[in-house]
Amino acid sequence: MHEILRDFRVGWRWLIKEPGWSALVIAGLAVGFACCFLLLGYARYSLQYNQHLQDRERVYQLEARFNLPGMDNKWLNVAPFPAAQAMRDGGLVDRTSIAWSSLLAVRVGRAVSMQEVLQVDPDFAHLFEVKVLAGDLAAALSRPDRVALTDDKARQLFGSAAVVGKTLRINGENIVVAAVVAAPPPTSTRSYDILAARHFSVMDDKMARAMLDNWGGVSGSVYFQPRAGVSSEQVVAKLQQAFEHSAFSRGLPPEFRQMLKNRPMVTYDAASLADVYLDPKLDSGLGGDGQDHAKPGEVWGLAAIGLLILLLAAINYVNLSTVRTIRRQREIGVRKVLGASVGRVAGQFLLESVLVSVLAMMLGLLLAWLLLPGFAFLMQRELAGMFTLGNVALALLAAVAVGGLAGAYPAWVATRVRATQALSGRDQQETARGVWLRRALTVTQFAVAMALSGVTLAIAWQAWYGSRLDTGLQVEGLLTLQTGSSVSERAALRTAVAALPGVRGAALSVNNLADSSMNLTSVKNGGSSVNLEVRSVGCDYLETYGVKLLAGHLLPGCASPQDEARRECVLSASGARDLGYAAPQLALGRKLRAEGSGDGCMVVGVVSDIRLQSAHEKARSWLYLASGHVADVLSVRFQGSEAAVRAGIAGLWPRYFPDYPLKMESARYRLDQRYASDARQAGLLAAAAGVALLIASFGIYVLAAYSVQRMAREVVLRKLHGAGKAAIASLIGREFLWVLLAGAVIGLLPAWLYIRQYMAGFVERAPIGGWTLLLSLLLCLVVAALAVCRHLLAALSLRPVLALRG
Repeated sequence: MHEILRDFRVGWRWLIKEPGWSALVIAGLAVGFACCFLLLGYARYSLQYNQHLQDRERVYQLEARFNLPGMDNKWLNVAPFPAAQAMRDGGLVDRTSIAWSSLLAVRVGRAVSMQEVLQVDPDFAHLFEVKVLAGDLAAALSRPDRVALTDDKARQLFGSAAVVGKTLRINGENIVVAAVVAAPPPTSTRSYDILAARHFSVMDDKMARAMLDNWGGVSGSVYFQPRAGVSSEQVVAKLQQAFEHSAFSRGLPPEFRQMLKNRPMVTYDAASLADVYLDPKLDSGLGGDGQDHAKPGEVWGLAAIGLLILLLAAINYVNLSTVRTIRRQREIGVRKVLGASVGRVAGQFLLESVLVSVLAMMLGLLLAWLLLPGFAFLMQRELAGMFTLGNVALALLAAVAVGGLAGAYPAWVATRVRATQALSGRDQQETARGVWLRRALTVTQFAVAMALSGVTLAIAWQAWYGSRLDTGLQVEGLLTLQTGSSVSERAALRTAVAALPGVRGAALSVNNLADSSMNLTSVKNGGSSVNLEVRSVGCDYLETYGVKLLAGHLLPGCASPQDEARRECVLSASGARDLGYAAPQLALGRKLRAEGSGDGCMVVGVVSDIRLQSAHEKARSWLYLASGHVADVLSVRFQGSEAAVRAGIAGLWPRYFPDYPLKMESARYRLDQRYASDARQAGLLAAAAGVALLIASFGIYVLAAYSVQRMAREVVLRKLHGAGKAAIASLIGREFLWVLLAGAVIGLLPAWLYIRQYMAGFVERAPIGGWTLLLSLLLCLVVAALAVCRHLLAALSLRPVLALRG
C-alpha cells in the first residue's frame, strides 16, 4: 500500500510539474467522459420506461394500422376508443381504459393557463398503479364534474397539495378537485397532470360522441390487461373480429373494400408497457417522435456515439502519454538501476493513468451537469434524475477501468526502456510497430470525425431544404391563435380582429397549420374513390391564406349553420386530378360524397395546392368544407407592424374569452416545427462532430510533435544536402496526408450509407449528392493543417547543431 501511495504522489508531482500537458490530457478526457455520460445516460433512461410499474409485462397498449393508401405501413400508438368497450364485451380482459388528452383552459383565481387534461376510465388507476395521496380517485374518474390533480400540478395551480374539495374553472365550468395523486415519473409512457372521467362535462357532447363512438377515427390511447391465462394475441384477435362485425365496418361500401384490397380497414396489435417505448413498429408512425416513444436505432446510435467520443479521447490520451513516456526515459532508467522491477515500473505508469482518468471524470461530471439542461432540451426529455449516487459511482469505476486500459500501452513502452542506453544519453525511439499503432489510432479519430461531420451536414441541409419548400400560400404576415369554445364569441372576436388597423383578413378553421392530426376521408365520385384531407373552415379562410383560385369561386361569406346545409366545398388542384378531372373547370358543379356517409358537397371552386406536411410525407390533396360553427382556430393576415397587431389582439381578447389564455404563434413558427425533430438531431450530431474534430485535432497535433522529434535528424541531413523548404514540408506533410486519406476511406463509406438510409425517409429530398462528404473531408484537412502548422514551422527552422547532438 505504501508503494502504491508513493506512485500516486509521483504521478501527482508529474501533473503539477507539467501543467500544460496535464491540462490538455485531463481536459480532453473530461470532454469525452462528459459526452459519454450524457449519451449513455440517455440510453439507460430510455430502458427504464415504465419500470416503476410492477405489472408492466401484463398491461398492454393497443396499436392500430389503417390499411388506407399511404398509411398501410404506419403503426400508430393510438386506437379507436370503441375498442375498449369491445374488449370488455369480449370477456378476455380484466381491465381496460381509454386515455384521451385535451388542452383546456384552466382558471384558478385570476390565473388562467392551458393545461392538459387526460380523460380515462376508472380502470386506468389500476393499469397505471396510480398512487392516491388524498381524496376519492374513483369519484374523479367516474363523475363528469370532478377531476384528480397530481401533487405537482396542485402545488403549481394552488400553491399547496391540500386541494381536495377546492374548485377550479375548466373551459368556463366549475369543477371540483376530488383527489390528489402522486405524479408519474418522467419515464412513464403515459404522463398526466389532471385526470378526468371519460364523459367529462366540459367537453362538447357532439364532439365527445364523435370521438368516443367512432370506429374509424383515433384520438388517444387504449390500454388493457388480459385475464389470467389469456394472451394479448388472443385479445387482439377477438377485437379484430369485433371490429369486422361492427356496424361501421359492415357499412363500408364495396368500392371502399376494393380500395382496401379486401383487408380490414384497421389492423390491431399490442405491445406491453415494458416494450412499447422502444417498439420498432411505431418508428414510421405518428408516435415516432413523441414523448411516449423513441426509435431504438437512434437510442443505440447515440449510445454508440458516446462510446466513440470516449474512445477518441482515450486515443488522445494514449498518444500523449506515449510521447511523455519516451521523454521520461532517463527517469525510468534510474528507477530500474535502483532495483525497480518491470512490474513496479508498469504499475507506476498505470497508477498515473488511473489518477489522470479519475480527475478527468470528476471534471467531466461537472461539465455534464452544466450541459444537462441543454442536452435535455435537445432530447425533449426530463433527464434531471441522471445524476444519482449510483450513476456517479459507476462513472468513477468506469474511469478507473478506462485509465487502466489507456495506460496499458504507455506502461508497456516504459518497460521496454533499457536503463544503460537511457542513462548514457541515447534516447530510444518507439518501435515501428508502435508508430504504426498510433497512426492507426489517429486515423480512427479522423474517420469518426469525418463520418459525423458528413452526416450532420446532410441532416442539416435536408432540414433547411424541407423548410424552404413552397407551401403554396403566403406564410409571412400570418398569425394563428386558439380561441375558446363559444361559437358566438369566436365569430365576434373574428369580426373585431378583422377591424383592427393593419389586419387584412381573419378566418376560422378547425385545425391549426401543420398540426399532427389528420382528417383523411375517402371521397366517392362516380365509380372512383380517393383519400382527401378535409379541412373545415369558416368564411374568408382561403382569401386570408392567399390560396390562388383556379376555377369557379371560393366558399360563401360568413354563413349560418343553416346556410352551411347546402354543403358547398372547394377542391385543391391535386384533389381534382385525383378524382379524374383533367382540368379544374370540369370539377365545378360535381357532387362529392364521403364513403359510408350520406353527406355530400357541391364543388364550387378549385384552388392551387398547398403543402402543410413536412418533406417526410407526400403532399396531400385537399377538400375545403364550409363549417365555421365548429372552427376554433383564428388565423390573422396583417401588414405592417406585427407587434402592433399582437397588442391589438391582446387588448380585445379579455372581452370575449376571459377564461382562456391568449397564445399567438406566427405561421412561420408553426411550419418550422415540422422540422424541429430533424433540427434537434442535427444540433446533437453537430455537437458530437465538433467534439470529435477537436479531439482529432489534438491527436494529429501530438502525432506531428512526435513525428518532427523522430524525424529531426533526417530533416537536418536533407537540409545539409540541399533540400528546400518545399521538400521538407512535403516530407513532413506526407505522413499526415496519408492519415487523412485513410480516415476518409474508413469513415466516409459508412457515413454515405447512413445518409442514404436517412434520406429514404423523405418524399422530398434535397439534392445532396456527395458534397456533404467532400465538405467534411475539406473541413478535416483544414483542421489537420492548423494542428500540424506549428510543428511544420519548427521542422523548417531546425538547427543542425541541436538536431545532431548526441
